[in-house]
Order: sequence, then structure tokens, then C-alpha cells
Amino acid sequence: MNYKLKNVNGKVTFLLRTGKDLVKNQMAIASAQHIIDHGKIKKSDVKGYPINVDDKWYFEGEVYKKTAPQKTEGEA
Repeated sequence: MNYKLKNVNGKVTFLLRTGKDLVKNQMAIASAQHIIDHGKIKKSDVKGYPINVDDKWYFEGEVYKKTAPQKTEGEA
């Protein structure tokens, strides 16, 4: 699964689950990438935050399925 974080001036808006609540804040894109790299991406049920990591972190952005590159005519 591939994703693209939505960032403004190098900051990513996220939601953090604290008990039953979600707290909204921002963090540096490098910090968000670190959390994603070391967690497990799951399907999100939170509107506007499609990148779900460990059912705890929710990031703004978009998730898309990786498609195989199409061969052009003449390739083996």
C-alpha cells in the first residue's frame, strides 16, 4: 500500500487516539514518516485521515494501490 502525506510548510496534520478520543495536532513530516515506517498501516475509519498506523495515529493524505508499470510497445 502506498500513501502520500498531505503537508503544509513541512508539517502534517494528524489525529492521535487517546482512549476513546482523538486529539488533533501537527508534526514535522520526518516525524510522521518515522511513525509510519515503524508501525503497521491499516484501513482507516476516520474521514479525512486515510493513513492509519496501529489504530492510534491517523494522518492526512491519500492512500493508493501500487500498480505495476505498464510495458510499452517494443519492450521484452
